[in-house]
Amino acid sequence: MAQSISDLLDLQPLHLPDAPSWWPLAWGWLSLIGCVIVVILLITWLIIWKRKRVAPKKVALRLLQPSHGYVTPSDAMELVRQACLSYFPRQEIAHLTGHDWYAFLDEQISKPLFIPNESLWQQVLYQKSKSEPSQQYLIDDCLTWVQEALPPKKRRRR
Repeated sequence: MAQSISDLLDLQPLHLPDAPSWWPLAWGWLSLIGCVIVVILLITWLIIWKRKRVAPKKVALRLLQPSHGYVTPSDAMELVRQACLSYFPRQEIAHLTGHDWYAFLDEQISKPLFIPNESLWQQVLYQKSKSEPSQQYLIDDCLTWVQEALPPKKRRRR
């Protein structure tokens, strides 16, 4: 009389369901993955945009450094103008000369650098000979202007 209990009850063997799979993911996981991808793309776009935005400033700073080579005040002013054309509308910059140009440059920074030296700039820009070492502070003014004014943070007094 040693019959097993399962023989007596005539039960079928247990059938376990398949283990749950990872795919397809639940909508919560899909939305989380989508948000992470969007954030990564946004950060990548911001990094690329920032690099493109400061590229003209970096080039101007590199070219104005004394280690790059001998820079005359005329060359420095030309680099400042080219850098300005990279950041400001051409129709606003291209027609400016003389006092108007120096006033525009001084409007972009807190301490005026160009109008106080306007007569010296006018002499130096049109000299045939190379600049003297005593005029290095004019080149330093251009370097300071590029460091402080570019890229423009917001419109100043215009």
